[in-house]
Amino acid sequence: KASDFYTADTIFEMVAPILDACPPALVACQDRQDVTAAVVGLYVSIAESQVSWLSVEQMSIFDLACLKLLRTFAGIEEQDSVRGKASWRRTEREDWLGHHMLALLQLLLNLARHGDRTDSVDFSKEARGGHMDVADVVLYGLGLIQPLITPEALQVPALAKAFFNLLGWLMEAHPHKIAELEKSVADPLMACLLHGLQHMDADLSRVAVEAIDALASHHVTMVQVNGTCLMKTAHPSLLATFLRALLEMLLFREFNRGMLDACCDALLSLMLCEQACFTELMGGVVQGQVLDSLRHQVGEATTVLIGHLTTTGGFSGVNRSAKQNFRKHMRTFLGTVRPFLVRI
Repeated sequence: KASDFYTADTIFEMVAPILDACPPALVACQDRQDVTAAVVGLYVSIAESQVSWLSVEQMSIFDLACLKLLRTFAGIEEQDSVRGKASWRRTEREDWLGHHMLALLQLLLNLARHGDRTDSVDFSKEARGGHMDVADVVLYGLGLIQPLITPEALQVPALAKAFFNLLGWLMEAHPHKIAELEKSVADPLMACLLHGLQHMDADLSRVAVEAIDALASHHVTMVQVNGTCLMKTAHPSLLATFLRALLEMLLFREFNRGMLDACCDALLSLMLCEQACFTELMGGVVQGQVLDSLRHQVGEATTVLIGHLTTTGGFSGVNRSAKQNFRKHMRTFLGTVRPFLVRI
């Protein structure tokens, strides 16, 4: 932790050989949680204090070391599952990994924040010779930890903060990685984002909303002339699911008003991606009103709001100015319909 610009090289050269010995030590001492916690703590300290000073070559070495550490965790889980040791039942294996879950999340988060060199390195697989980059390492780690991320686990503030910040970074910095994920891998992560919308902590809810906005904005910017995109092709119902959840929250549920601008930004991106879905959802809301006068008022307000989409410039309209204008229109829309909406 005492490393700086002048000492980082020397310290890393001293630590690098130790990193090679850590995964075998983790296997040998897996019954000693104090030792395994110290091993993970070493990686966390390097990711927190040193990676900002590392060269591209040194960063590649540390990326590989982190990947070996994560594979060691996964290997211990798999081996014990296959052997079926009486002393390592499934719940006990999960408890063992859960004991290190926060530290592993902190490792991945610091690696993401300080180790991502996308501004100076070509991370294409051809340029990397097939090696994994920071985002790949983070995704691999998330795949290891995600099965243990339960609603109960997300009630732990430190764990929830690290997890949602990590998801937020991944969605904003590497949305294309999410588009490339298999459905079985992406669905649990998306379910966590939907859970984040309902989180009591406004900061964590905002991170979830901003992550959803980043995914939708990526679709908007990458959409092709024929209206298709890898995100929509690989996960056809994903953006519509987010739109439905966000619209339900804005119209019918209590939420922190400090999140309203972020919600409006995400809703604009989602509406541009799923305008037909928005029209269908609002049609259901209109038909759900008891009085004819209310149905007319909600329908008219919805028509006006959809009309404002044409002023954003279509798929090229997700920019700061368009979002600021849409915030005003959305506030007017909510002020018009939210006070008297009923849900049948």
